[in-house]
Order: sequence, then C-alpha cells, then structure tokens
Amino acid sequence: METTMFTLGVLSMILAALVATVIYGIVTVLKLKTDSRQDRTELWSQLHQNHQDVIRAMDDVRRDVNMVESTMHNQIQYASTQNTSYTDKRIDKLVDTYFMVKDAEQTSKKLIKG
Repeated sequence: METTMFTLGVLSMILAALVATVIYGIVTVLKLKTDSRQDRTELWSQLHQNHQDVIRAMDDVRRDVNMVESTMHNQIQYASTQNTSYTDKRIDKLVDTYFMVKDAEQTSKKLIKG
C-alpha cells in the first residue's frame, strides 16, 4: 500500500508539473498573439504615418518647383522685354544716323554743285 501511495504521489506531482507547464505555455502563446496584434497595429500605424509624410514632402517639392518655374518665367519675360527695348533703341539710333548721313551727303552735293 505504501508503494501505491508513493506512486500516486509521484504521479500526482508529475501531473501537477505537466498541468503547470501546459498552462504556462498557453498563457505565453496568448500573450505572444496579443503582442503580435499590437506590433502589427503599430507597424500599420507607422506605415500610414510614413505614407502621409511622403505625400507632404512631395507636395512641398511640387510647390517649390512651381515657385521656381514661375520665378524663371517672370525673369525670362523681363529679360526678353529689356532685350527688345534695347534692340529697338539701337535700330532707331542706326536709322537716325543713316538719315543724317544721307542728309549730309545731299547737303554736300548741293554745296559742290553750287
């Protein structure tokens, strides 16, 4: 009878250790599953935030490019206007000089002829 009681005691201790180990394993698995869900949620949140940051950065770059394009367009128009004005002045001066030379020739021919 002592051997039976001893055997039942040993088996009950082994069973208790086995049950404790199984319960610990189940708790650990459930905790990992919960952590995994939280990690996945955090990753999706970070991914969404990064996506929003990229969109904002692209909008900033697009706005900067548009400002540079506008500035360059204005400068080109201004330079074109200045060049046209300068060219017109030079042509007018050349034409005036041409007519002054022709008038001088006519005057000198009249003086020479008499």
